[in-house]
Amino acid sequence: MSNTKIVCSICQHEIPAEYLKKHREEETREIIDYTVGLIQSRHPEWVQSDATCQKCWDYYRSLPAT
Repeated sequence: MSNTKIVCSICQHEIPAEYLKKHREEETREIIDYTVGLIQSRHPEWVQSDATCQKCWDYYRSLPAT
């Protein structure tokens, strides 16, 4: 296991690099598209390839559609 840390682009907390992709691999395409859209609506500079921690991902995934 690597000790590499990456900073979440939303909350700025350090997270282990190996955790970055895991949460997205477990989601359906529809949930990913929905969550990405919500993040981008609140953080216009954010792009899907930016590092996002599980806590931030879960927060935006749980928001109701507006």
